[in-house]
Amino acid sequence: MSPRTRSILAQVASFLLAGVLLYLALRGVDLRTVLTALKGADYTWLLPLVAIVLLSHLIRAWRWRVLIKALPEVESGEREPGSTGAAFSSLMIGYMVNYAAPRLGEVARTATLTARTGIGFGSIFGTVVVDRILDVAVLALGLVSVGYLLIDRFSTLNSLFIEPLTTQLGRIPALALLAVIVVIGVLVFLVYRQVLHRSSSSIGSFWSERAAPIFASFKSGILTLIRSKNRVGLLVSTVVIWILYVMMAHLPFIMLGMDQAFQISVLDSWSIMLLGAIGVAIPSPGGTGSYHYITIQTLVFLFGVDSESAATYAVLVHASQMVLYVVVGAVCLILQGSSVRVLRARTMQAPERSRTSEYTDSQS
Repeated sequence: MSPRTRSILAQVASFLLAGVLLYLALRGVDLRTVLTALKGADYTWLLPLVAIVLLSHLIRAWRWRVLIKALPEVESGEREPGSTGAAFSSLMIGYMVNYAAPRLGEVARTATLTARTGIGFGSIFGTVVVDRILDVAVLALGLVSVGYLLIDRFSTLNSLFIEPLTTQLGRIPALALLAVIVVIGVLVFLVYRQVLHRSSSSIGSFWSERAAPIFASFKSGILTLIRSKNRVGLLVSTVVIWILYVMMAHLPFIMLGMDQAFQISVLDSWSIMLLGAIGVAIPSPGGTGSYHYITIQTLVFLFGVDSESAATYAVLVHASQMVLYVVVGAVCLILQGSSVRVLRARTMQAPERSRTSEYTDSQS
């Protein structure tokens, strides 16, 4: 099976998953009531919401640039880190791509900035991973806080999220799980000892000549978190980003009048946002379906919101962000003088081209 075929099948599967989850999320919901509620929303809050979204991603782009500036080739003056505007443009293009090809947005984001700065794909992709690590760390800490904030509703939280997961894991025999881990460990050990250490083998040759330089470049990107001279900036910007995210989650409640109708506070919005973020992590296009399902279940079972109001909130939040990301991403692409065809080719070919250039650089 060719890489193109696998890519197409993966995209089809992600859209099917989104469709199934969206059906489950909206099953039994009166869509006419949802539409009426959307028409009656107070859209005077829409402009501040858009401003907050863009500001949060502008700060994220600045944080990303701080990481890029810690790359060895940038610190040495060999490469320029590019402007915050270039990082913002690449970031928004990546978000746009995620709605068409889940998880490919990170590659598109990296490839776009690589083309503009000349920095190796592996190095920049390493900084993208660090960017995500920072988010995962905050998300993990945030979920701990959710457990504290919703401790009085733990039984419901357990039946909705924890129990289904433990039930599925419990169906896997412990010995079988241990055997799988041991087999994987043995295979990794054999490959490392018998193949990678033998430069005469084809795989060993590929590792030493092609993969190793990429891995080294990727590693330098990961280490930017440690090497960065602006750690305070990284910390402060991360905190500000998540404060803005809470505001992004709470404003739609105000727009729909749900903050007063259901007594939803900013702290409640914090919990709802974090639980909804789990849905975004599922590989569906832009969190379509998965975000709706988890957010609606959270609002209905944990906060006593009726299904129609919960669905209205989920649809408003997801649709507004999708439209904004696609429009801004498309504008950024046009301003770069590029096109969807060029972006697609750049995204698919950048890793391979980067391997070649990084291998050449490592030999010089």
